[in-house]
Amino acid sequence: MVRFSLETGLRQANVTGLQWTQVDLVRRCAWIHPDQAKARRAISVPLSKTAVVILREQMGKHETKVFTYSGKPITQVNTKAWRQALSRAGIDNFRWYDLRHTWASWHVQAGTPLHVLQELGG
Repeated sequence: MVRFSLETGLRQANVTGLQWTQVDLVRRCAWIHPDQAKARRAISVPLSKTAVVILREQMGKHETKVFTYSGKPITQVNTKAWRQALSRAGIDNFRWYDLRHTWASWHVQAGTPLHVLQELGG
């Protein structure tokens, strides 16, 4: 989920709530419905090659939800496992939302125009 968030810039709730009906691997895109978006507007999400690979790794694990753990949909990310992973990596004071900031920073560094980044980020 961390890798997927870094690839797409999606918010935590959009990643944990992502359903297979919102994904088109052939066209390499996903979409967030207006009722799931902070701005209440639908968001089209282009999927990088890495994001597609991540999604393919999740196929068959759950009928409707994309991201699961032991066959059950993941609903919470601030878990003991998340905090332990941050600790092992020597990372302090890091929130899930910081992944979105990293995604945006990478885009700016790569030359993505700010108005395009704004659209991509919903």
